[in-house]
Amino acid sequence: MKFQKKASLLILNFLWLFAIPMMSQQMHLFRTVYYPAEPYGGLEELELLVKQEVVYPNTLLESGEDGEVFITFIVDYQGNVQFKHIEDHGDSLFRAEASRIFDRILWEKDPSRNQSGLGYEKLKIAFNARKYEKLVKKRGYSALPKELSNNITSGKYYTINQVDEAPQTKEGNSINAFVQNNIKYPAIAYQRGISGRVTAEFIVEPYGKISNFKIVESLPGGCDAETRRLMRMIEWAPGKINGKAVRTLYRYQLNFVHPGGTVR
Repeated sequence: MKFQKKASLLILNFLWLFAIPMMSQQMHLFRTVYYPAEPYGGLEELELLVKQEVVYPNTLLESGEDGEVFITFIVDYQGNVQFKHIEDHGDSLFRAEASRIFDRILWEKDPSRNQSGLGYEKLKIAFNARKYEKLVKKRGYSALPKELSNNITSGKYYTINQVDEAPQTKEGNSINAFVQNNIKYPAIAYQRGISGRVTAEFIVEPYGKISNFKIVESLPGGCDAETRRLMRMIEWAPGKINGKAVRTLYRYQLNFVHPGGTVR
C-alpha cells in the first residue's frame, strides 16, 4: 500500500514537470507521454511562433473577450500530425485561430519514438485581449498582410527545390552580403579563437518573417545566437510558386572565421 502511494506521487510529479508553461502565458504544452513530440527548434521557438502568428479575432478584441483553446494531438516519429482535435468549448473564432496556428508548427523527426510510445498530447493557446494589445505594440502589427495570408490555406510548406522563386532579402540583395554587412563576431568566440560553421534551418513565412528556427549544426561561443539574430533581422521576400507566396523551408550555413583561423 505504501509502495502504491509512493508510485502515485512519483507519477503525479512526473506529469507536473512535463506541463510546460510559456512565459507569456499565451500557451501551455502539456507533455503527458514518456517520449513527447518536440517542436522544431524547441519550446522557445514554439512560443515565438505563437507570438508572431496570433491574430486576435476583431469582434472578440473589441468586446474584450478572453478565451482558451485546447488542442489534443498525436505526432508520429516522422514529425507528422496523425491526430488533431480542437475541444468544443469557447468561441468558434478562437478555435479557428488556434487551429490555424497549430498547423504552422513543425515537429522534429525522431526514430526513437516508435509507434508503441506515441500518445495523446495537449496544447493550450490562451487569448487575452489586454496582453494582445501589448504584444501588437511590441511586434508592430495587428494582422498578417491580407495579400499574403490569403494565399495560405494550410500549414503546408515547400523546399527550395519545389519553389519557382527562392526566398531572398526584400531589397533583392544576397543573404551573404546582408550577413557580411551586419555580422558581429561573438565576443566569447573571438576571445577563445573559435572558428567553424553554424547551419540553421527555418521556415520563411509568406509575410516575410521566419519561424520554426532550428540550429542543425551548432558552434559554441555565441555563434548560434548570432546566426539566429541575423536571420531574424532580414526582411524576407518569400518563396513563390506560380507567383504566389508560399511557406518555404530554408537552410543557411554561416561560417565564422576567426582572424588567423580556418573553417573545417
